[in-house]
Amino acid sequence: MEETITLKEIMEVLRKNSVIILASMFLFATVAFGYLQYFVPAKYEAVSQVLITQNAQDQNSAVQNSEIQANIQMVNTYSVVIKSPRILKSAAAEISPTMSVENLAGKVSVDSVQNSQVINIHVVDHRPEDAIKTAQIVTKSFLKETPSMMKVSNIELLADASTAQKVSPNMKVGILAGMIGGLVIGVVIAFVRRMFDDRFKKEEEIVVRLGIPVIGTIGNITASEESDNGGTLKRRRKKR
Repeated sequence: MEETITLKEIMEVLRKNSVIILASMFLFATVAFGYLQYFVPAKYEAVSQVLITQNAQDQNSAVQNSEIQANIQMVNTYSVVIKSPRILKSAAAEISPTMSVENLAGKVSVDSVQNSQVINIHVVDHRPEDAIKTAQIVTKSFLKETPSMMKVSNIELLADASTAQKVSPNMKVGILAGMIGGLVIGVVIAFVRRMFDDRFKKEEEIVVRLGIPVIGTIGNITASEESDNGGTLKRRRKKR
């Protein structure tokens, strides 16, 4: 017969198994920390910035809004050019003779500040010094190759990569994910224990499962009550 469980019973199950749930959360958080600390290699990111400026002919006149919008559109074009084989091939050859264009492309990403003429060149590597060096070389290759490729002279270096920040693994997110996973596992264990607990918890369960009526109940006798009753019984026996 299908058994229903009330909200009060759910809270009671969670309360009785709170130690198991907390232990599960702690265990999974510890495992997540250990895995991220000792088995996931750290990654560092270095960033260079280049600026798309106005052409020389535009600098002597008022810059119209349409011209600014055109330069912003050019930013999207330059973002694609930075990861083109022509730029990366030159950079890969300078970084290492064994560096392939595909390997370098996997380390480089490009974005632009919204509605601006600034391009960010991101490089991620397992060593901070390699990330900085690679970002500098890719930026230099872009500044060198693009003017002849696109017949322009409106690209300037805004900020060269000089530092690298650790971006992976994210310990806070990893530990939080471990705690959430432990919470779920702990709750599952709590309800599995409850599901396989065959003890009668209510009078109605006896009637439903055994098909016999309940004619009376005996309350729980505490240790103090038991000792008091025992002493009374002994005293009565002495009087007799």
